[in-house]
Amino acid sequence: MYFQPVDEMALRHLFSSSFGEDVLRMSYLGPVLNASGQRQESPDCLILDKRAYPWKVLRCEFKYEAYDKSQFADNGQFDIAIMWKIRYPVTKESLLEQLRVQNGCQEVVILSNEAAFSHLEEYHVPDSSEYNGIDKVEKVLLNITKNAYPTAYAAYIVTAIYPDVFKMDKMVNVLANRFPEVKGMHPKGRTNVVSKLLQTKPPLIRCLYWQHYIWTSDISAREALKVIEQLIRTRFRREVPDSETISAFKRA
Repeated sequence: MYFQPVDEMALRHLFSSSFGEDVLRMSYLGPVLNASGQRQESPDCLILDKRAYPWKVLRCEFKYEAYDKSQFADNGQFDIAIMWKIRYPVTKESLLEQLRVQNGCQEVVILSNEAAFSHLEEYHVPDSSEYNGIDKVEKVLLNITKNAYPTAYAAYIVTAIYPDVFKMDKMVNVLANRFPEVKGMHPKGRTNVVSKLLQTKPPLIRCLYWQHYIWTSDISAREALKVIEQLIRTRFRREVPDSETISAFKRA
């Protein structure tokens, strides 16, 4: 699973992870070489920017935390700076201006400002049991071909409110109001957008009693929530349910 980085090395690993590549649409290529083909110590590396066509190869410098241009004085010329956070009172705009003049930098990316990364938990040593079945959550959701995003949206809510239960009819109504494709379905068919989570192998939700369901106790809801969020942001490139939506189910 992915955590907030604690230093520059962890930041580089996060950037190079499949999650980082999917969110940022950039990939690590390798070290910077000079005209003779010899490796240069600075800047840190070359990356492939796939955010727009044609793709570009950029010279990149990493910093865990930045506060002014002096930290980059010995890093040569680079196109993009990637960091986890910046320290007050410097702003992204003022730092970019400093680096543009000093290093030729054209862009500053602060990962902690990105929604997909800002929700990552602080690093801690987890219990290995927390990860049991997590791979199955990803497999189940990736295998859904019809109304996959509404189903993942519902799964996010279910894991976010755990151990609270949810009412099936309320969940279906929320999805119908949120997604035109669900609203356009026959009323009896809308329930399947959520109930398919009951029919998977393994089941991701279970029925407690009439109309009331809960996330399976066999898979960590906290870790599943991270996986579902990553899929929503990277596979569908959409947003997860907002706090108001989550709170409405917690109050139910």
